[in-house]
Amino acid sequence: MTESWLDLLLRDAAPDELQRYGSELVRSRDAAAADRETAQALRLTMTLRQQARRAAELAALNDIAIRLATRHEPGDLLPEIVDQARRLLGADLAYLGLVEDGHLRLKVASGALTPELVGVAIPLSVGLAGEVIEHAAPRWTADYQAERRFRHDDTADMAARAENMRGLLGVPLRLRGRVLGALFVGKRQARDFTEHEVTLASALAAHAAIAIENANALSRLNAANDQLARRTDELERTLLWDQRLTRVVLTGGGVEELLAEISSMARGQVRFVAEQPGTGDDNPAGTQPVVAGERRFGVLVLDGEPVDEDRLLLDRAAPALALALLAEQAAAEASQRTRAALLVDLLTTTSERPNLRQAGLDPSARYSVLVVASGRTPLPRLPGVLTAEHGGRLLVVTTADPDDIRRDWPRDARTAGIAGPARGQAELRRCFHAARQTLRALEALGRTGEAATADQLGLYRILLDHAGRRDLAEAFEHVLGPVLAEERRRGVPLVETLRVFLDHGRRVRPAAAALAIHVNTLYQRLAVADSLLGEGWRSPQRALELHMLLHLNAASSPLDGPEGGSPLRSPDESVDRIGPGSSAGSG
Repeated sequence: MTESWLDLLLRDAAPDELQRYGSELVRSRDAAAADRETAQALRLTMTLRQQARRAAELAALNDIAIRLATRHEPGDLLPEIVDQARRLLGADLAYLGLVEDGHLRLKVASGALTPELVGVAIPLSVGLAGEVIEHAAPRWTADYQAERRFRHDDTADMAARAENMRGLLGVPLRLRGRVLGALFVGKRQARDFTEHEVTLASALAAHAAIAIENANALSRLNAANDQLARRTDELERTLLWDQRLTRVVLTGGGVEELLAEISSMARGQVRFVAEQPGTGDDNPAGTQPVVAGERRFGVLVLDGEPVDEDRLLLDRAAPALALALLAEQAAAEASQRTRAALLVDLLTTTSERPNLRQAGLDPSARYSVLVVASGRTPLPRLPGVLTAEHGGRLLVVTTADPDDIRRDWPRDARTAGIAGPARGQAELRRCFHAARQTLRALEALGRTGEAATADQLGLYRILLDHAGRRDLAEAFEHVLGPVLAEERRRGVPLVETLRVFLDHGRRVRPAAAALAIHVNTLYQRLAVADSLLGEGWRSPQRALELHMLLHLNAASSPLDGPEGGSPLRSPDESVDRIGPGSSAGSG
């Protein structure tokens, strides 16, 4: 026998070899001493082997921690954790779940026989998983399927049966007082777990929790960096777009130039579609509203399917286009106001300062002139139209013929006097005065909503002639002067009574109703008229002459006054002092 116990222990001899060596000592030495030395050698070699195994496990755990620290993507890290757990603990199966929305959702598995395990969501109040999460401490069972110490979950049990899972150990993935999830290792035969295995699994879970948290933090950081990079690129693009659009505006470019510049920066052709009355606020993909304050001009439209960059471009371009549209509109309105002022000077004054071209008229063309009453009703479409406001009236100069204007004038439209056609400043000025007087005559005669020339006034054309209106005034004074004097003395509308009486064909009751007086009161007023005009005034011929005289005078009164003068007072504007039952003398 050449070797000693020390040689065998240093050589890490197997227990069988140690047993044989002890048997040889019994034959050569005291048996009791030999047995005692053999037992001590066996205990010592087991202790040394356990220490060596634990040192190897610790070294392996350290290597695993380093490997986990190098996995920065959760998609790579979680499979690495379960693979290392299965190898480190010599398990048949390892899987990992994370806490999400009140459940432990199983993310990855290693050594699984079926795909049913991954994706299972286990409520935190049931099963071995619930015990691990609730107590934040390791839990294990020698036979999961037969275990009755916790409430089972049907979904988890189904997956366990599919995997033939028996012995199962679960440890929490705990970090700074929070439980992120749980790591499980299992055997497909019933067996218990040693304290050393629980400690080893817990140490691996601690490293895994840190790695998972770091990977998640790094993933969030990378996502934030990616978003920041996208935002930076987006900002650089928008600054470049703004510079190019600003350059177009500063160099005097208008809407068309802006649209061309926008199209050059987009992936397709960009068009501007003006807002149509009655259209809604629908903005399909590839469109961007062009808005200034509360005003919506229309939409920018990109032909083709837009991408995010195109949508951003349209969003940046819309305000610049709105400003360009506002500028063009302001310029057009200023030009329109200037031309309107020149047109008013041209038609209403004898000054030769504004010429036809400055007012927007062709010196060689013939124009009709309209003076239109104020109102909200739109005018019919007329060719070559220029308009201006003057004295509460609308002045219209158009190349349309007066007959065509009258024919196309819509019913219930605004009242209009027409004159023309004429060429040159002097003729147009005369047409303006004629159209204005015609409008005043139409209004005085109650012919509202009508468009007419002076020729269409018939007998009432006399109202447009100053000499005719003077003769009319003298005739009215000669025939009805006594009635006017009596009216002023009594304060009773006798002239209006005569006009209404004749308007109703000399019928007493309809006339009294129109005047809103009693029939007896009308008889009293007519008796006063008989005494002043003589009874013959009611004869058909004299009644017709008197009726015509009254209407011509009523129509001429506004024409003699200022523009828009009031007609004769109505019956409502005087208080009738002759009531029912009054004496004729008081009328």
